[in-house]
Amino acid sequence: MVKGLFFLVLITVFGTSEQKKYSKNYFPNGNIQSEGWLNQNDKVDYWFYYYENGSKKEEGHYLKNHKEKWWIYYNVEKEIIRKTEYKNDKPDGLSIVYKSGNIIKAEKYKMGIKINEWNTLLDYQKDPNK
Repeated sequence: MVKGLFFLVLITVFGTSEQKKYSKNYFPNGNIQSEGWLNQNDKVDYWFYYYENGSKKEEGHYLKNHKEKWWIYYNVEKEIIRKTEYKNDKPDGLSIVYKSGNIIKAEKYKMGIKINEWNTLLDYQKDPNK
């Protein structure tokens, strides 16, 4: 009897919870617009976004619908234009800006507010407040 009740409780708790699933969204032209993981309708884990022509636009981590960790942004020509650290859906940490495959500057953010910027690697290396 106790084993049966325990089993029933396990099925109720774990059987009704929605499983994590992979989601894809499409543009009207049939090209993929975004793809990634959903858990109880919240974006979680790694997501990809695309331009309408099919080129990758951005990619990164979500935690309960909020951008987290590193995000990578691309232009239509498939070149990386920015890599930014996020926390709770706001830039928080470094943001590295690229042009034609080269780093042109770095920025530092705290809770969505830019607090510093460096235009050369030497400036960054010399800055004691980085």
